[in-house]
Formats: sequence, structure tokens, C-alpha cells
Amino acid sequence: MRKKNLIITFTIIIGFILRLVNLNQSFWLDEAAQVIESSRSFSKQFQITSDFHPPLYHIILHFWMYLGNSEIWIRSLSVLLGTGCIYLIYKIGSYFGKEKVGILSALFLALSPYHIWYSQEARPYMLFVFLSLFSTLMLLRKKWFLYSLLVVFCLYSLYFTPFLLLGHLSYIVFFEKKYFRNILLSLFAAGICFLPWLPQFIKQLKQGTGGSFYGWTNIVSVVPLKAIPLTFAKFIFGKGTIDNLLVYGLILMPVFLIFISSVWISYKKRKELRMLILFFIPFFTAFITSFIIPIIAPQRLIFLLPFFLLIIAYGIFQIKRIWFIIAIILIIITSIGGLIDYYTNPYVQREQWRQAVSYVEKYGVSDKTLVIFVFPEPFAPYLWYEKGKIEAIGIAPKFNLKPNDLDNLAKFLVGKEKIYLFQYLTGLTDPMDLTKNYLESSGYKLSNIKDFPGVGFVFEYN
Repeated sequence: MRKKNLIITFTIIIGFILRLVNLNQSFWLDEAAQVIESSRSFSKQFQITSDFHPPLYHIILHFWMYLGNSEIWIRSLSVLLGTGCIYLIYKIGSYFGKEKVGILSALFLALSPYHIWYSQEARPYMLFVFLSLFSTLMLLRKKWFLYSLLVVFCLYSLYFTPFLLLGHLSYIVFFEKKYFRNILLSLFAAGICFLPWLPQFIKQLKQGTGGSFYGWTNIVSVVPLKAIPLTFAKFIFGKGTIDNLLVYGLILMPVFLIFISSVWISYKKRKELRMLILFFIPFFTAFITSFIIPIIAPQRLIFLLPFFLLIIAYGIFQIKRIWFIIAIILIIITSIGGLIDYYTNPYVQREQWRQAVSYVEKYGVSDKTLVIFVFPEPFAPYLWYEKGKIEAIGIAPKFNLKPNDLDNLAKFLVGKEKIYLFQYLTGLTDPMDLTKNYLESSGYKLSNIKDFPGVGFVFEYN
């Protein structure tokens, strides 16, 4: 027992250390919007109509930021939650299989590139993963009061909670029918606790499904038929991709085949259908719902990643020793490959807004300089990092740039000798490059182009 405790402790420490690497990246768009919102007064933490998330993470981060607002400190909240997930999947794995299944599941999660990426994200995803695992563990242990409380927290963390709860309910219906009344009471109590937030949720839903501008849906969600293979690809290799699709597929295929084999092994054993239900019921109900509401994206399904790895861990313990060893080596090598890609490739890391803003403010500080964004206002990361040294404006009040918007731009150009135009999202807001053409027709000449990974080009005009 002491040896196993040392192994799981070592696994958790390794997972924690891996989640500290590159923690000082620049905030990207969603993170910057998050920290700006969470830095407001407490009463405003409930005024988040434009952010299609419940308020719990906003509130927690609000108090967390009392102690600091650096990238490292703000993201350390998610690091701690992500590390906690390693322990929770160990306990859940030990419940379904022997303790060795729990340890192997924890090892896979500790090394998971996708889980590590979101363990460094200042957004609600890792909070929800942690709470979903914690609530699942309490469900398995039949701790109904704690389960009810954790379901409430889940509901206030991410709107994908109903898919998680469908998995929980299906588990009880098929394998623990005598507790059907207990889970119904728990879910009913949790639903009552969510009612005060329901009007705000409806407002968010109307704004989110209305769409700010054409093409935005394709950014915030994935076409349902594409979501399935993409989710498995991210679960296996992480955020990075390989340009050569054949090579990318060959890298993904061994782990995916191990997963399929593990699913088949669990299915044949019948009793271990429990693990499959906790994974596939939420997965496919979210997939079907996305044909009605465009909500599905791999990051929103990340709460299923620990169960994906649990199924694999259980399955490979049922095969012959030589194949068991080969399977573990393949999974670890693939995870390490995804981690190396993340740690070394700036295009897999977060958008370099801090660097872009520093560049503009280093070379362009003057009252004769103007920074332009083809958006209603400067983007959140720019607002977070800028020091107010240069005038910055948004020129597309309704997101899609119109000719009359350019007419309004004319008054801001008076007396300006240097212009910085950010390319970010202009493929959606200004696909015809109207802004660039207008600047050139106004006598400005393109003098420099600087590329910042994730942010895109910053065009300098004189």
C-alpha cells in the first residue's frame, strides 16, 4: 500500500510540474476578457451576458485576483484544479478496477497534453472538469448530500452540466436502480438552486445563438460531424496539429485503436459498461444537441477526457503482458510528442498579445500614432496590456465593416502620421480588406509588417 501511495504521489507531482511549464504565456482573447470581467467589482460578476458561461468561475477568480494579477498567479488556480483532477481520476479508476487501474489512469491524465493546456487556461473549463470528477466520485460512493452540492457547483460552472448528469442518471438507471429516488431528489434540489440564474441564462442563450456576425459560429463551435474525430484527435495529441494529414493520422491511430479495443473489452465484460455510459452518454447527447444549437467543441467536452483515459487504462490491463507494455509505451510517447509540440511551438501556444502590444508601444508612442482594430472596440488583450500611451480605436461598431464606418474613421486620422492596423479577425469583419485599401487611398504607405503567432499580422503605415 505504501508503494502505491508513493507512486500516485509521484504521479501527481509530475503532473503539477508539467502544468507549470510555459505558464507565463500572454493572455489570449478569451482569457483577457475573463480577467477584465473578474477584476470588476463583486456585484458586476453576475453581469456576464456576453460571456456564455455561468458565474461561479468569475466569482472565484475575482477573489483569487485580490492576491495578484500576473499571468502565472491567475492561471495557477487552473493548475491546482487540473492537478486535483489527477487524484480524482485515480480514485474513480480504483473504484471501477483495481488500484492499478486508477494509478495508470492518473498517469495518462498527468501526461495528457490537452488536459495540461486547459490546466493553464484562465477560463472555467478546468473548474468544471474538477467538479464533474468530484461529483462522479460522490455518485459512486452514494454520498448524496455532497453529490447534490457538487451538482449545484457544476451547474454554476459550465452549461454542459446537463450532459454530465444524463450520464450519471443513466448509470443509476442501468446499474444502481435502488438509488433512482436518491438521484432524482439530488437533481431536483440542484435544479431549484439554479432557478435564480435561469433568467440570465436565457439572456445569454439569446445573445449567443443570435450570433454577432457571420462566421462567428464556426469559431466558437465545430460542425457536429467534424466534432467527433476532432475531439478524439485533441484528446490524444493535444492542441497541436501536423500539416501532413497522413502523418497526423498515423500518430493518432495507435492510441485510437487502443481506445476502441478497450471499449470492446469493457462492453464484453458487461459490468464495466458503467465506464462506457459515463463517457458515451454525455458525448453523444452533446453531439445530437449541436445539430440544434451550435455548442459542441473539443474544449467543452474536456470533462470527458479523464473517462476516455480511464477506459483505455482499464482495457489494456485485460490484454497480454507484451501488448500491455506496447500500449502504455505508445500512449506515453504520443502524449510526450504532443507536449513537446505545445512547449516548443508558439503557434500551439496562446496568442502573443503581450508581445504585440509591447512592440507597438515601443516603436509607436506618440500623439501622432493610431492603433486600429476592425471590431467595435480594441480587443480585450490589447486593453489588458496597453499602458494608455497610444490612441486605439475600433472601427466596426456592428462587427461587419461598412463603407460608412470608414467615413467615420476619417476624423481619427487627422494629424496621425503612423497607423498600426491589427489583422486579428479581419477575415470575418473585413474580408475585402476595405480598411487597408482606405488607408492607402488616404495617402498612407505600408512600411512594415510584423507577425505575432496567434494575433496575426500587425501592419504599420506611415
